[in-house]
Amino acid sequence: MKPAPLSKVLGALAATVVALASTCAVAQLPPPFGGPGPIIPGPQSCSPQYQSILRLQMEGMRQLQRLSREQGNTLCAKLESADELGLDKLLDPKQLQPLLTPQQRELLESLGIDLAKVNMARLMRLLGIDLARIDLRPFKHQCRQSQGEIDRFASSELGRLEREMFRCDDRV
Repeated sequence: MKPAPLSKVLGALAATVVALASTCAVAQLPPPFGGPGPIIPGPQSCSPQYQSILRLQMEGMRQLQRLSREQGNTLCAKLESADELGLDKLLDPKQLQPLLTPQQRELLESLGIDLAKVNMARLMRLLGIDLARIDLRPFKHQCRQSQGEIDRFASSELGRLEREMFRCDDRV
């Protein structure tokens, strides 16, 4: 059997891609993640269900703000301290233990590996990873920048949601 010419194979592949693309629907997330929803004037847009959704979204944005401020600060501080103390201090094997599944813990135990006794700096060196050559400055900058962007996003969305709640309150 003679193989099909490359142009025919590419043509069939292109036709398949076009057919798949035309049948796939684009997923659109609801607000706040998919952008602001349409504000339809009239009583239907300020229904009790709509106001309940607004309150849930507002609470979600407040929680996102708290997380970005508290947990984000903790993460960025760890990166900054690792840059000062050394990257091997950031890679604490004892902190990995709670993140492992029971099966992973059982595997490590069966191999006689105690994570509390693992020397991460030595392990990385044996794996050919020179921790001294890793520059954390870009990560520190990106961490603080991202933390600020998440906080600004949550604040902006919270303001938009509060304005919408006030609009609904004025209607009632």
